[in-house]
Amino acid sequence: MGSWYILFNCVIYGFTSRMDKVAIASSSKTVYYAWGRLIMAGTALAGSAAASGGARSFSRRQVLLQPSVIILILLTCGADALYQLSQYQAMAKISPVYVTAVKRGGGILLSSIVGAVFFSESLQGRLAPILAIVVGVVFLCL
Repeated sequence: MGSWYILFNCVIYGFTSRMDKVAIASSSKTVYYAWGRLIMAGTALAGSAAASGGARSFSRRQVLLQPSVIILILLTCGADALYQLSQYQAMAKISPVYVTAVKRGGGILLSSIVGAVFFSESLQGRLAPILAIVVGVVFLCL
Protein backbone atom coordinates (compact mmCIF):
# COMPACT_ATOMS: atom_id res chain seq x y z
CA MET A 1 0.00 0.00 0.00
CA GLY A 2 2.90 2.36 0.75
CA SER A 3 4.13 2.29 -2.83
CA TRP A 4 0.68 3.39 -4.04
CA TYR A 5 0.81 6.35 -1.65
CA ILE A 6 4.23 7.30 -2.99
CA LEU A 7 2.99 7.03 -6.57
CA PHE A 8 -0.05 9.18 -5.72
CA ASN A 9 2.25 11.70 -4.06
CA CYS A 10 4.38 11.87 -7.23
CA VAL A 11 1.28 12.54 -9.33
CA ILE A 12 0.27 15.37 -6.98
CA TYR A 13 3.75 16.89 -7.16
CA GLY A 14 3.59 16.71 -10.94
CA PHE A 15 0.70 19.19 -10.82
CA THR A 16 1.61 21.27 -7.80
CA SER A 17 5.12 22.17 -8.95
CA ARG A 18 3.64 23.70 -12.11
CA MET A 19 1.00 25.50 -10.05
CA ASP A 20 3.77 26.82 -7.79
CA LYS A 21 5.56 28.25 -10.81
CA VAL A 22 2.39 30.01 -12.00
CA ALA A 23 1.60 31.28 -8.49
CA ILE A 24 5.11 32.66 -8.06
CA ALA A 25 4.94 34.42 -11.43
CA SER A 26 1.51 35.88 -10.59
CA SER A 27 2.08 37.16 -7.07
CA SER A 28 4.54 38.68 -4.71
CA LYS A 29 6.77 36.69 -2.39
CA THR A 30 4.68 37.79 0.62
CA VAL A 31 1.36 36.70 -0.89
CA TYR A 32 2.75 33.36 -2.08
CA TYR A 33 4.35 32.65 1.28
CA ALA A 34 1.32 33.74 3.32
CA TRP A 35 -1.15 31.61 1.38
CA GLY A 36 1.18 28.62 1.49
CA ARG A 37 1.48 28.90 5.25
CA LEU A 38 -2.27 29.39 5.74
CA ILE A 39 -3.00 26.25 3.73
CA MET A 40 -0.34 24.30 5.65
CA ALA A 41 -1.59 25.59 9.01
CA GLY A 42 -5.18 24.65 8.19
CA THR A 43 -4.13 21.16 7.16
CA ALA A 44 -1.98 20.70 10.27
CA LEU A 45 -4.69 22.00 12.63
CA ALA A 46 -7.37 19.81 11.06
CA GLY A 47 -5.14 16.74 11.33
CA SER A 48 -4.21 17.61 14.89
CA ALA A 49 -7.82 18.08 15.92
CA ALA A 50 -8.82 14.81 14.30
CA ALA A 51 -5.96 12.92 15.96
CA SER A 52 -6.53 14.41 19.42
CA GLY A 53 -10.27 13.82 19.52
CA GLY A 54 -11.32 17.46 19.13
CA ALA A 55 -12.43 19.52 22.12
CA ARG A 56 -12.65 16.52 24.46
CA SER A 57 -8.91 16.16 25.00
CA PHE A 58 -7.86 19.25 26.97
CA SER A 59 -5.01 17.36 28.68
CA ARG A 60 -3.39 16.46 25.36
CA ARG A 61 -3.30 20.11 24.35
CA GLN A 62 -1.65 21.05 27.65
CA VAL A 63 1.45 19.24 26.38
CA LEU A 64 1.79 21.96 23.73
CA LEU A 65 2.35 24.58 26.45
CA GLN A 66 5.51 22.98 27.81
CA PRO A 67 8.63 25.09 27.10
CA SER A 68 10.50 22.28 25.35
CA VAL A 69 7.56 21.70 23.01
CA ILE A 70 7.19 25.41 22.29
CA ILE A 71 10.91 25.61 21.41
CA LEU A 72 10.59 22.66 19.05
CA ILE A 73 7.54 24.21 17.41
CA LEU A 74 9.34 27.53 16.92
CA LEU A 75 12.41 25.78 15.47
CA THR A 76 10.16 23.85 13.11
CA CYS A 77 8.47 27.10 12.03
CA GLY A 78 11.87 28.69 11.40
CA ALA A 79 13.08 25.73 9.35
CA ASP A 80 9.83 25.74 7.37
CA ALA A 81 10.14 29.46 6.67
CA LEU A 82 13.67 28.97 5.37
CA TYR A 83 12.53 26.03 3.25
CA GLN A 84 9.54 27.88 1.79
CA LEU A 85 11.52 31.00 0.93
CA SER A 86 14.30 28.90 -0.63
CA GLN A 87 11.76 27.05 -2.73
CA TYR A 88 10.22 30.34 -3.82
CA GLN A 89 13.60 31.66 -4.97
CA ALA A 90 14.43 28.41 -6.78
CA MET A 91 11.06 28.24 -8.57
CA ALA A 92 11.33 31.90 -9.58
CA LYS A 93 14.82 31.47 -11.07
CA ILE A 94 14.84 27.99 -12.68
CA SER A 95 12.49 25.36 -14.07
CA PRO A 96 10.19 23.58 -11.60
CA VAL A 97 11.37 20.29 -13.12
CA TYR A 98 14.86 20.86 -11.75
CA VAL A 99 13.62 22.18 -8.42
CA THR A 100 11.37 19.16 -7.90
CA ALA A 101 14.09 16.70 -8.97
CA VAL A 102 16.65 18.19 -6.62
CA LYS A 103 14.12 18.45 -3.80
CA ARG A 104 12.99 14.84 -4.14
CA GLY A 105 16.44 13.36 -4.82
CA GLY A 106 18.03 15.41 -2.07
CA GLY A 107 15.23 14.47 0.31
CA ILE A 108 15.76 10.77 -0.34
CA LEU A 109 19.51 11.09 0.15
CA LEU A 110 19.17 13.19 3.31
CA SER A 111 16.48 10.96 4.86
CA SER A 112 18.60 7.89 4.14
CA ILE A 113 21.65 9.43 5.80
CA VAL A 114 19.64 10.64 8.81
CA GLY A 115 18.01 7.22 9.16
CA ALA A 116 21.36 5.45 9.07
CA VAL A 117 23.22 7.87 11.36
CA PHE A 118 20.59 8.77 13.95
CA PHE A 119 18.24 5.76 13.88
CA SER A 120 20.67 2.96 13.02
CA GLU A 121 18.68 1.95 9.94
CA SER A 122 20.39 -0.48 7.63
CA LEU A 123 21.16 0.69 4.11
CA GLN A 124 21.50 -2.90 2.92
CA GLY A 125 19.48 -3.29 -0.25
CA ARG A 126 18.82 0.45 -0.42
CA LEU A 127 22.22 1.76 -1.42
CA ALA A 128 21.92 0.99 -5.16
CA PRO A 129 18.47 2.63 -5.57
CA ILE A 130 19.57 5.66 -3.53
CA LEU A 131 22.69 6.11 -5.63
CA ALA A 132 20.69 5.62 -8.85
CA ILE A 133 18.29 8.40 -7.82
CA VAL A 134 21.11 10.75 -6.83
CA VAL A 135 23.04 10.09 -10.07
CA GLY A 136 19.82 10.58 -12.08
CA VAL A 137 19.17 13.94 -10.43
CA VAL A 138 22.76 15.03 -11.05
CA PHE A 139 22.56 14.06 -14.73
CA LEU A 140 19.18 15.79 -15.06
CA CYS A 141 20.66 19.02 -13.75
CA LEU A 142 23.80 18.97 -15.92
